[in-house]
Amino acid sequence: MTRAGFLVLGLGNELFRDEGLGVEAARRIEALGLADVDVVDGGTLGLGLLPEIDDRRGVLVLDAVVAEAATPGDLVALDAADLIRPHLLLYSAHQIGVQEALAAAQLAGRAPQLVAGIGMAPFSLETGYGLTAAALERLPAMVEAALEVLASWDVEVPAHA
Repeated sequence: MTRAGFLVLGLGNELFRDEGLGVEAARRIEALGLADVDVVDGGTLGLGLLPEIDDRRGVLVLDAVVAEAATPGDLVALDAADLIRPHLLLYSAHQIGVQEALAAAQLAGRAPQLVAGIGMAPFSLETGYGLTAAALERLPAMVEAALEVLASWDVEVPAHA
């Protein structure tokens, strides 16, 4: 089985309400069946994701993002410099491992050429399964932003996905 050139990596812990935003956004993208795109529920695996990241053309990370200037529901676009720098403290603890995985792939000369992230500021990080109603309402905007990134990487994305 041939490995797709692009990876959409949904991150988050679904046991903390909107922390699962990235995982749910990734599921919606997976349902589109995009050619040359693998979708992985990375949950909170962190450094364990290195085999998935290794030697891809592009990696798009989706997650809940707690950023200083963001209010709940705001989308946050991240580039490779944002995602690979080790001192970034926008995310929950599992993200540190993802940054390390990206950096390790880079050190091994097997890093993706293209790296980006789309995050959304969560409405709630309380214990509980499932996204809040407000997050579900904003989720299509997160998916659309992710699809725009993929399209900019020459992935064929259906119109009005």
